Amino acid sequence: MRRTFAGLVFGLAYACASLAVSGFMLQRTAFDPGSSAAAADVVLGDNAIKAQLVDIIATAAAGQLGLDQTQVRQTVELVADHPDGQKILAEVIHDAHAHLIGEQPEPVQITPDQLVLILRTQAAAALPAITLPVPKITALDITRKILDWMVPLAAIATVILIVLGIFAHPEKPALLRSLALGLVLLALLVGLLGYIVPRLVIPLLDSSPWANVSARLADDSLPLVIGMELVLIGGALALFAGSGMINRRRRWNTPVSSYRYSEDRRWSV
Repeated sequence: MRRTFAGLVFGLAYACASLAVSGFMLQRTAFDPGSSAAAADVVLGDNAIKAQLVDIIATAAAGQLGLDQTQVRQTVELVADHPDGQKILAEVIHDAHAHLIGEQPEPVQITPDQLVLILRTQAAAALPAITLPVPKITALDITRKILDWMVPLAAIATVILIVLGIFAHPEKPALLRSLALGLVLLALLVGLLGYIVPRLVIPLLDSSPWANVSARLADDSLPLVIGMELVLIGGALALFAGSGMINRRRRWNTPVSSYRYSEDRRWSV
């Protein structure tokens, strides 16, 4: 009875742990505008996103400033390719990502002060703000709201259930095997939600180039995902090995029954 109860508790703990860790990874790659702003160089590495920014700024500003559009385009491209320029565009990327996932309801605008830095001319201060055509993806907005409360609650539930399961489990080898299976499951979900979903699924939700932000961040965080996979799989293998060692030790220490031999001697008399 205790073993069945402990198995149920550990099953619930694995589910909560998987939701907490994989949900956190998904938040980091698809639902954190701060991460996209900090990785502005990675986001601007997407040719479609950079092309849209360059086209909209050059088209809107060149005519009003009386400048050649090709020259303005080259200036904006230089800014987007330079580390200092990417820091200027980081705020724009932050607002675009926030609007995409429904965190910022206001439209995404490039202010006159930002245009002065991007176009490298004080005359841009007189220009009106430029609005970027960034969509709001309803599916991402709903998922973001669910993850906001699900991740912390799942993490708390994981700790409680694991402690309860450890005290309820009667056999240490079976406990280690259960923990190992849980780590394998967690490794699978981390790979799924930490990389595959933001890299391959989310960009399919909308044709806007800004839907590729999660894919760029997923590629950037791939070393972290691989590191977590190695740690989880390594931990699972260690637990499986520990369970096998305990079982072998028990069999070695178990005394051999002398019942069969005493039975043989009795019949030989």
